Amino acid sequence: MADLNRFVERMVYWCRDANIGYSQYDRWNFNAEAGNADCSSLVIHCLQEAGFDTGGATYTGNLSANLTARGWSRIANDGNPRRGDILLNDADHVAVCIGNGQLAQASISENDSIAGAAGDQTGYETNVRSYYNYPWNCYLRYREGDDGDVTIDELYAAKGNDGRNLWDSIIQTRNELRDRSTEGASNALISTKGNDGRNVLDSVIQARWDIAELKTMLTAQSAALEALSKSVGVDGADVAKIVEEQVKAKLASLDITISAVDKQQKEDK
Repeated sequence: MADLNRFVERMVYWCRDANIGYSQYDRWNFNAEAGNADCSSLVIHCLQEAGFDTGGATYTGNLSANLTARGWSRIANDGNPRRGDILLNDADHVAVCIGNGQLAQASISENDSIAGAAGDQTGYETNVRSYYNYPWNCYLRYREGDDGDVTIDELYAAKGNDGRNLWDSIIQTRNELRDRSTEGASNALISTKGNDGRNVLDSVIQARWDIAELKTMLTAQSAALEALSKSVGVDGADVAKIVEEQVKAKLASLDITISAVDKQQKEDK
């Protein structure tokens, strides 16, 4: 059974207690006496030791796709990772938050390159250190017990680049529009209702809930794709890529036209 605490413990063990150096050419050499790993092989190995299914994950570039299909979610980098979060820069680096403001990682070889001798020659090739922002594109967070679905509260808590969450941004925009109500058009954005009887703000609020439902649906679809892939003996990531390409192609072929008619002009006619 997958155990997040076990995952953290194994990261600490290999980075602090075992004699593991850094090498991208000898990256699966998990010999505690004198071995080697790189940042992604270390995380994948520790996940497997802790009972997690890593699918076809082999390096930083496909780590997110494989884990988000197996109970993990991408969380915005807000500078406050939780213990057990995987700190991911999709292109270059990955580490793990171990709590108390620290992370564990495979860092660099003894000669500051991607290749080195077996074993930690410097005491820092694999290490436990204070948290820093690499920068991380996201945190991968395990949704223990809820199959990776994002809750409304978590959607509210996620922050954007401006430091505000989606809800605060909506409220701020609404207040700014009301403050500028003397300008006429901006106040109309709130007061004007569409065919569904809701104003623009209400539509945005509804969209917030729809996003959470969509995430739940996509999670279920990902699980279904994974089950289908296993049943026919193919890589789940390959199937997901094919589906993504087909959807993009379909969307690209759609011809969407949006038009608006002034209500008063329509009545005058």
